[in-house]
Amino acid sequence: MPGAALRRGAGRGALLVVLAVLALGCGSSPAAVAPSASPTGSAAAPASPVASGSPRADVSGGVGVGPSPTPWPGGIVEAVVILGKADLEIQAAGADLATAAADENLEQMWGAADGLATLLERLQGQVDRLRDYPLTAPVATAYDGALPDMLAGAKQIRDSIRSGDAAGVTGGFALLAKGTAAYQEARRQIGPLVEPALLMQRILVK
Repeated sequence: MPGAALRRGAGRGALLVVLAVLALGCGSSPAAVAPSASPTGSAAAPASPVASGSPRADVSGGVGVGPSPTPWPGGIVEAVVILGKADLEIQAAGADLATAAADENLEQMWGAADGLATLLERLQGQVDRLRDYPLTAPVATAYDGALPDMLAGAKQIRDSIRSGDAAGVTGGFALLAKGTAAYQEARRQIGPLVEPALLMQRILVK
């Protein structure tokens, strides 16, 4: 495993990622997601009718109660639920990475970065499912402004640790912090959609 120079580089990077994790904690989190939500993507389901009186969410992100004139397709419902659940996973992974970096524990840092990269790669498919639906297209755009930098940063941290590149580790943390800051907009937009998606999901599985 690389030595003192890499650990010092990781320590400098830790300051960036701690700020990123603190940013993730600002504001309210998206609505809690039921444990039954699927953690992995699947092919988009066909549109399914939703009972009258289900919640509705407008394009600006507001949520109201009343009949929904255009029920969400099943694939959109599933993607929103998965992304809402993943918000908590991203926060946990960021906290693990910050702790490992502050402790200069390169093995744990590598594992946390690899786990975060794997999670972000999986989420990209869910974001793609939101693109062509008018209600959620802006949400996909918000994720597009964050996930690429977050993913690239996590991968750079992981790969630079293995290659002994201290500057690469620091650069990876900087890139991750940049993406995390942009992720706040995605969180803001996905949050109000999670609760109605959960209610629709319950109807769809009945």
